[in-house]
Amino acid sequence: MPLSRRGVAALALLAPVLALGLASCSSRSSAAADRAGAAGSMVVDVVAGENFWGNVIGQVGGVHVKVTSIISDPNADPHEYEADAKDAAAIAGAKFVLENGLGYDDFMGRLLSASPSSSRDVLSVQNILDITGRNPNPHIWYDTARLPQVVAAIVTELGKRDPADAAQFQANGLAFDDSLKPITNVITEIKSKYAGTPIAYTERVPGYLVDAAGLVLGVPSTFTQAIEDGNDPAPADTAKFDAAITGKKVKVLLYNAQVTDPETDKIKQLAQQSGVPVVGVTETLPPSDQDFQAWQLRQATQILQALGG
Repeated sequence: MPLSRRGVAALALLAPVLALGLASCSSRSSAAADRAGAAGSMVVDVVAGENFWGNVIGQVGGVHVKVTSIISDPNADPHEYEADAKDAAAIAGAKFVLENGLGYDDFMGRLLSASPSSSRDVLSVQNILDITGRNPNPHIWYDTARLPQVVAAIVTELGKRDPADAAQFQANGLAFDDSLKPITNVITEIKSKYAGTPIAYTERVPGYLVDAAGLVLGVPSTFTQAIEDGNDPAPADTAKFDAAITGKKVKVLLYNAQVTDPETDKIKQLAQQSGVPVVGVTETLPPSDQDFQAWQLRQATQILQALGG
């Protein structure tokens, strides 16, 4: 079942598992992370904070990377994830780490601090995209148009670790960029047909996609922010949200199907009773989708179909 938000675990609770994880990998040699593959080619150990970034890295690196994604459970809440010994061991052996940033995966900082290494490179997607400002949306993998910038940084880092295969990384990166076209085509179609259409979402998970498609938020942003922060929305915001649904002032509800609570469950039921289409979106790549592109294309297509229906 999807998990509810319960608040961030104390750092003191993390220390024992980190210590255990570091002890379990103390016998690794410094060469264990960048090792020879079966065919004599280099294989780089990489850790990604989330499985969607891990999937992207795997597509770029191919057989020359071994990727471990810290969060891969489709029911896990990344905002509240508690690292374990296995995570600590993966970080300790990695030469390249990719984190999302923007406070989304703060557990990565704790894991890295517990296992410092001068030979490890850590990239943050937040820094790659130079995202600043007050309270930016951390769900930046939904910003399809900017993904090639992230891929370019991954290509560069892998080429640095494995120069002999740099050309392959470049080719894989270009292929990934090209594979995003079906997604951007659907987003463009949504914009051409439904720009300015009010929609609702329970959290900002699909916010970048919504903006790129020219859709507008027809419910209080303070409601969605409260849900994202794990707080109870103000009664006035809840009343406005409910009225937008029952009055069909919004054309579709984008529902975070991964992290739920009684308040969002009630909204989903209200939308279903009111005849407002509901499209489930998730924060991590579900096992039912083949890869990152299939996941994002499916969700964008479902939004297009819901608006048309």
